[in-house]
Amino acid sequence: MQIDIVLEPDSPARFAELAALAETYAFGAVWTANHLAARDPFMCFMEAARKTSSIRLGPVAISPFEVHPLKMANQLFTLNEFSNGRANLVVGGGGGTVIGMGLKSHRRKMMPQMVLGVSECVEFIKKSATEKPLDFIGQLFQINGYHPDWAIDTPPRLYIAASKDQMLRLAARAADGLMLSDTPLQLIHATMEFIYKALEDSGRPRADFRVSNLVSWHVKADRAQAVREARAKLFVRGLLDKMYTSTFMDADDSAFVEKNLGAFAKAYAANSPVIEGVPDRIVDTLVE
Repeated sequence: MQIDIVLEPDSPARFAELAALAETYAFGAVWTANHLAARDPFMCFMEAARKTSSIRLGPVAISPFEVHPLKMANQLFTLNEFSNGRANLVVGGGGGTVIGMGLKSHRRKMMPQMVLGVSECVEFIKKSATEKPLDFIGQLFQINGYHPDWAIDTPPRLYIAASKDQMLRLAARAADGLMLSDTPLQLIHATMEFIYKALEDSGRPRADFRVSNLVSWHVKADRAQAVREARAKLFVRGLLDKMYTSTFMDADDSAFVEKNLGAFAKAYAANSPVIEGVPDRIVDTLVE
């Protein structure tokens, strides 16, 4: 098992300082979130790439519906060049950012042809790392004459953000790994068995596939700061899904969280620890 760390998209100097510190503690990778109004998640890593030598670096998670796969590839290959082949990327269907862009109305609504879009994005980026020039003709995305002849480093690692069956199967078939979000102990065994079966069906060995489970640990100078951030960021955690809350809440509280997702979204957008209309005991249970 390897432990990675997720950093807030801070100033370039602070981000590089923390990434270098993480490297001294032998963390496997530094990730950063793709928040709605945060610093660009690729640019955050440029100074960190200069100040580190072995730790891997990359954003979580970018959707092809917010950034076209061609532009995503350019950004990723630039980071990969700057870090001498240490770039990671999690590709997802789209969460808080695409909601903020007005591309979908709420958390439970899926982007039209989401699985196909993620599939084509991953296929294009993986092919473009080795096939130059490349004409890619997909159902959703078409790219002609793509020829990044400068992208000659070891190809970056591509993960897919997944929690449900279709995306888990897609990751097992097409990506270098997948990233779960807050999958609890009660569900992790069944989830891993599903992933192993999907890998077997795709003819891929388990040993070559990376599975990451993103769990939020808000580390701050004092507990009050950590709790404040944890409350404000609840909306973007997989933890809010009913299939997860039902494992540690009673049915009424789990249903209440599902009914009030909009309150969590407003708190996230305002970066506020106040979840309007949601009792503190429920928020505290989610945070703890």
